[in-house]
Amino acid sequence: MADVPGDLLPGPRILLGPGPSMADPRVLRAMATPLLGQFDPEFTAVMNEVMALLRAVFQTDNERAFPVPGTGRAGLEAAMVSLLEPGDRVVVAECGRFGLLMIEIAERCGATVVPVRAEWGRTVEPAAVAKALEAGPTRMVAVVHGETSTGVLQPLDELARLAHAHDALLMTDAVVTLGGCEVATDRWDADVVVAGTQKCLSCPSGLAPITYNARAEAVLGNRRTKIRSNYLDLVQLQRYWSPDRFNHHTAPTSMVFGLREALRACLVEGLEARFERHRLHGAALRAGLEVMGCASSVLRLRADGCPSSHLSWSRPA
Repeated sequence: MADVPGDLLPGPRILLGPGPSMADPRVLRAMATPLLGQFDPEFTAVMNEVMALLRAVFQTDNERAFPVPGTGRAGLEAAMVSLLEPGDRVVVAECGRFGLLMIEIAERCGATVVPVRAEWGRTVEPAAVAKALEAGPTRMVAVVHGETSTGVLQPLDELARLAHAHDALLMTDAVVTLGGCEVATDRWDADVVVAGTQKCLSCPSGLAPITYNARAEAVLGNRRTKIRSNYLDLVQLQRYWSPDRFNHHTAPTSMVFGLREALRACLVEGLEARFERHRLHGAALRAGLEVMGCASSVLRLRADGCPSSHLSWSRPA
């Protein structure tokens, strides 16, 4: 008989890479609590709390704010596969690895993709996006808010204005930024915002919070073709996260508990205080690299760049 492994006791790590960040101990405690059935009244009450907390952290009044089961990529794919139909034109602002990912996902949805590129380490110029929009009817402008691969933070309000002037949706990847810097969904008039649990929310990977407005929901309701994915079908998912409690999938209940605690921690600390803490840690990282003489050997860490998500678990002083 094969040897049975011993108890799982991973060695301690300080996670400083582009993968998962340190999880807040409060989140890990929440995930260790007893399981509930997905339609247990106690759990559906938690679902309602998670939606309300997400609205607060996304800074939105959208009715639709819930987590997609899966990592941030699942959220991006759910948004694109649900909102795009074959032949739809999509303008993708690309200045890093995850802009390339959105191009690939849109192509797999059968969309006609128009990339608008910028040098990695630079933001995409709104004028270039405007030029692409003027070339033909467009369903969606897709952009990464915080580009993990370069640290660039892309302004969104002007891109939203341009998209809406051409009757297009603005969809943004906020996987690395939600909980670490401002994601002002309503003020910027972003139609769809997708995030992830494993960055500035200081929660393990496994859920992709998403919010979308009535403009996007109207596109879902007016599709000519069936959504190509069942698991990532936003129409079914929004029914699951509604009073209908449509039996779409078995929720990862422990992850939902963890997300609830992570969002609660954001609001207990205060969003502005949390954003300032990330700015402080980011500045400290850049200063340390300069002192070590390493600044020239890494990609630009601009003063207006993405937050240091790997430090987001630490308690405020």
